[in-house]
Amino acid sequence: MQGRRAGGRLAWFAVILLALVGVGVAARRTIVLFRPDSLSSPKNPAAALDQHFANERRLALMHVVPALLFMVMGPLQFVERIRRKYPGVHRWSGRIFLAVSAIVGITGLRMAFGETIGGMDEKTAITLFGLFFLVALAKGLWHALHREFARHREWMIRGYAVGLAVATIRPIMGAFFAAAVVRGHTPEPSQFFGTAFWLGFTLQTIAAEVWINYTRATAIRRV
Repeated sequence: MQGRRAGGRLAWFAVILLALVGVGVAARRTIVLFRPDSLSSPKNPAAALDQHFANERRLALMHVVPALLFMVMGPLQFVERIRRKYPGVHRWSGRIFLAVSAIVGITGLRMAFGETIGGMDEKTAITLFGLFFLVALAKGLWHALHREFARHREWMIRGYAVGLAVATIRPIMGAFFAAAVVRGHTPEPSQFFGTAFWLGFTLQTIAAEVWINYTRATAIRRV
């Protein structure tokens, strides 16, 4: 029992940490898009990414502003105390969360069909996991409407985990940058963006399945 509680606390710590990273990424991107003068200098490794989003400013804003809400609201959907004591709050916040998530997924897919820094590797990763993200949300809604709450929980975990991948991808990119600098090379984002996306999405998907299987018996008893 103590091991399970420790595992639960560790999982929550990881989720909150990733959500905070995601909030920081979305907030910075929003500021940069509203204030083009704050773009990174050409020597900054983030300059290429900043310019990439600046080239599609309207679409990027339609993606990152809802993404900010997605990161903030996501963890609250899984707080058992809120679900049990305030079911109405959970239902309405869940509806808003699903709407925001759908916008994030659709705009993310639209951006993947345009120009990407990581080329085809990035496009395929975003397309595959973006579609899975939307399917997970749809199945989560379906099970909630049919009052199949255990299945609803599992699909929402899968969806949120994929959405959190944007936060996981950042340290992976940082590791690639650092490795290139250590080897004495000038980092070229196009060389590793696709790989970073595949790693981030895959790790998050695996983590979701591990957590679902780890907590399935307990979750079913609580429904």
